[in-house]
Amino acid sequence: MKKVVILGASGLVGSFLVKDLCNSDEISSVLSIGRKSIKYDHPKLDERLGDLLDEAFWDFKVEVDIVYICIGTTKAKTPDESRYRAIDFGIPVNATKWAIAQGGTLVSVVSSMGASPKSSNFYLRTKGEMEEAIQKMAIESHIFRPSMILGPRKEKRLGERIGKVVMNFLKPLIPANYKPVEAKDIAAKMMQESMLRPESQLILSKEISD
Repeated sequence: MKKVVILGASGLVGSFLVKDLCNSDEISSVLSIGRKSIKYDHPKLDERLGDLLDEAFWDFKVEVDIVYICIGTTKAKTPDESRYRAIDFGIPVNATKWAIAQGGTLVSVVSSMGASPKSSNFYLRTKGEMEEAIQKMAIESHIFRPSMILGPRKEKRLGERIGKVVMNFLKPLIPANYKPVEAKDIAAKMMQESMLRPESQLILSKEISD
């Protein structure tokens, strides 16, 4: 049985994944790392709360096999580019370094379609640089690149709602990798792949719902 850690359990994908992990017979313990409590009660679940941007936060030890990283922000929520990079690049990279120090064997990370360290788009370039940094580390990695993520968000995003309408209308014409994907499907695929195929791989959006 696996001991796992999840970052971003209060987010859209993470909120599904933490429940899947807690309810899995293959998982013995789940540690949620985040800024605030996720308000979910389960006998397998513990929480460690604090400022994930503070390197001193990561100075603790715990037994772990797999780390799931579902953390991230948006341009609207974090318009300052330096803070955005600290969250979308810094936290996943620091979490991966920490996982290696704990003897972890796999990190599973949510990125984005279009991510590339050579992208002219700051946000996609940050995701790409994050992927590249993790892939160079001495640990197996699953990089998930979903397109637009659908699901019951707490906050309302006007641009996203408009995008969903447009995408649904144009769905037959949209390339498979850029069709919207459900958050619950991403969560399910993350757990499935980590249990069945723990070697490093890149999972594109069209493969998530297969």
